[in-house]
Amino acid sequence: MADIEARRAHSLSLDEARKVAQQLADQLKDQFQLDSEWQGNTLKFNRSGVKGHVQVSEKEVAIEISLGFMLKAFKGKIQTEVTKNLDKMFA
Repeated sequence: MADIEARRAHSLSLDEARKVAQQLADQLKDQFQLDSEWQGNTLKFNRSGVKGHVQVSEKEVAIEISLGFMLKAFKGKIQTEVTKNLDKMFA
């Protein structure tokens, strides 16, 4: 079960939404050293203590993140950053 879940509707094409999701993944890599890989329309990411994915569809983007024990203490801060970035990028 994911520790952090967020969904946002969007009006982008699927290709544009994938590009925005990739930009989000690039930011996460810079901030949190997360590795990511596309599998279809799902961008999977991980690093020690964190794993999750961004699912992109024609109308919605959904993110799920599972945190390791040590990072659960930062869940609120991480969730705030994730939702802020989703709101900004998929507004």
